[in-house]
Amino acid sequence: MFSGLLVKLILSIIFGATIGLEREGSKQGAGAIGGMRTYSLIALMGALAGIFFTHNLSSLALLVVGGFLVLLISYYIVGSSTVHDFGITSELSVVITFLIGLLLILDTVPLQIIVVIFVILMLILSLKSKTKQIVVGVSRQELQSFISYAIIALVVLPFLPDVAYKLKDLPILPEILQGLNVDLGQFNTLDLINPRKIWMVVALITGIDVFGYILGRIVGNKKGFALTSFMAGFISSTSATQSLAQKSKKTSFVNHLVGAAILANLASFLQIFLLVGPLNPKWLVSIAPSILIMIFTAGLLAMIFLRKKEPDKQEKGQEATTGKIFSLMPALKFAGIILIVIKIVTKICLILFGQSGFIISSVIASFAGIDAILVNLAEMAGQAITFKFAFVTFLLVNATNLSSKAVYSFMQGDRKFALKFLVAAIFIVVASSIWLFFI
Repeated sequence: MFSGLLVKLILSIIFGATIGLEREGSKQGAGAIGGMRTYSLIALMGALAGIFFTHNLSSLALLVVGGFLVLLISYYIVGSSTVHDFGITSELSVVITFLIGLLLILDTVPLQIIVVIFVILMLILSLKSKTKQIVVGVSRQELQSFISYAIIALVVLPFLPDVAYKLKDLPILPEILQGLNVDLGQFNTLDLINPRKIWMVVALITGIDVFGYILGRIVGNKKGFALTSFMAGFISSTSATQSLAQKSKKTSFVNHLVGAAILANLASFLQIFLLVGPLNPKWLVSIAPSILIMIFTAGLLAMIFLRKKEPDKQEKGQEATTGKIFSLMPALKFAGIILIVIKIVTKICLILFGQSGFIISSVIASFAGIDAILVNLAEMAGQAITFKFAFVTFLLVNATNLSSKAVYSFMQGDRKFALKFLVAAIFIVVASSIWLFFI
C-alpha cells in the first residue's frame, strides 16, 4: 500500500512539473504564477489533502484546501490589480493541477481519466497563440454553424431513443395486413430504423466538417482535413469519405481531399487488428500480410495525393471563404435514405437465404460497413467455415465496401474526386488480393 501511495505522489509531482514547464516556456506576463517548482508543489498540496481525507483527517484536509484557496484568491486580487490583467487562465490551471494531485490519491476517478484531464489541460494551455488565430475572423455565420452542430450532437442526439423499430411496430400496418390475411412471418421482426444510430451518422458527417474547420485554422486546411479524416476513420470511414466527397464540390483541392479519404480508410484497416485479434488470433495471423499490404498501399497512395500541387488561386479562395461550415441535408440524405435502405435489404437477404447466402448477405451488408461482418467472420473462421473461405469473403467484402464509397462519392461529390478515389480503391483491392495466392 505504501509503495502505491509513493507512486501516486511521484505522479502528482511529475504532472505538476510538466504543467509548470509549459507555463514557464509560454512567456507569460508579469502576473504569471510560477513555473515547474510552483506547480509541482501545488500538485503535491492536492495529493497531501487527498492523503488526509483518506486517513480520516478531514480537518487537516480542509485546512490544506482552504489555505490553498486563500493563497490563490489573494494572489489573483493583488496580481490583477497590479498588472491590470484580469484573465484567469493561469489561476484555473492552478486549480486543475491541485485537483489532479487530489484525485490521484482519492481513487474516485480512474487513472486513465486523470491522464486525459492532464493531456487536455496541456493541449489547451499550449494552444494560446493558436486560439487567437481561430477566433480572429470568425464570422457570424460560422458561429451559427458551431451552435447548430452543438444542437445536433449535444441536444438532439442524447434524447433520441436507442431502440430498433421493427415492421410490426409501424402503426396500423399490422392490422391492415392481418385484415388481408397476409402473414409476414420472420419479416414481422425486421429492423427498420434506430433513430439514435441514424442520427449518430449525421453527427459524425457534420462533425468531421466542424473539426476539420478548427484544425484547418490551426495547421492549415490541407493538413487539417487529413488529420481529422484519419481520426474519423476509426469511427466511420464511410462517413468520413462522404464528408470529403461533399466538400469536393466546393473546392479545387480534390487531390488533398482524396488523400484525406484514403487516410480515413487506412485507419479502418488498422482497426481490423483490434476487431479480429481478440476473437480469432490464428485467422488474424493468416490474413495479417494482406492487411499490412492494404495499409502500406493506402499510405503510399495517400502520400502521393497529399503531395500533389493544387492551383495557387484556390489557396487564396479557400482562405477568403467564410460561411456555413457544414451542410446538413446531404448528411441527412445519406444517413436517412441510403443507409436505411441498405440495412433493410441486408436483413431481408439474411432472412431469405440464411447461411447458404452467407457471401451474398455479407457483400450487401458491406455497403453500410464491414465491422459487424469482420466480427462474424472471425467467430466462424476455422469452425463453420475454413480460413481460406473466410479470407476470400473478407476480400470480397472489403472490395465492395471501398467500391460503395466510390459510388456514394459519385452521387454526392465531385466526379474527379470519385474517379480518383475509385482508382485508389482498385489499387488497394488488387494489392490486398496478392496474398490469396500464398494461402
